[in-house]
Amino acid sequence: MLFKRRYGRIGWLALPYLWLFELLAPVVEIGGIVTIVLAACLGALSREFFVQFLLFGYAFATLISIGSVLQEEITYKRYNDWQDVARLVSCCFLEHFPYRQLHMIWRLEGLWQYLRGDNVWAPVKRKGLESATVR
Repeated sequence: MLFKRRYGRIGWLALPYLWLFELLAPVVEIGGIVTIVLAACLGALSREFFVQFLLFGYAFATLISIGSVLQEEITYKRYNDWQDVARLVSCCFLEHFPYRQLHMIWRLEGLWQYLRGDNVWAPVKRKGLESATVR
């Protein structure tokens, strides 16, 4: 599909975007984490700047998430109760830590499995309703 005239915008815009930014994002992110750790170990990292940068990044990302939730609620009014919106907004504070790091690890595992050629779905053993305890 990549850069084929037949697939139009998907082949020329969407697929290159996905490959560049979504597929390689966990690799770039882990590279950034390793660089920060190395800089800290070598004494090349200003602790004050690092803490300020970390706090600004967290605050900015959280603000973007809260703004997205509120804009969606103002536009579509999907929730009947304001407490639902408050719960959703409170989840915006937990989105960037620890979920983002877990998601990066899972994406790296998936990329590693693909590169090794392990791209077959594993069978999942079903438990059924017998395993559920009735109270």
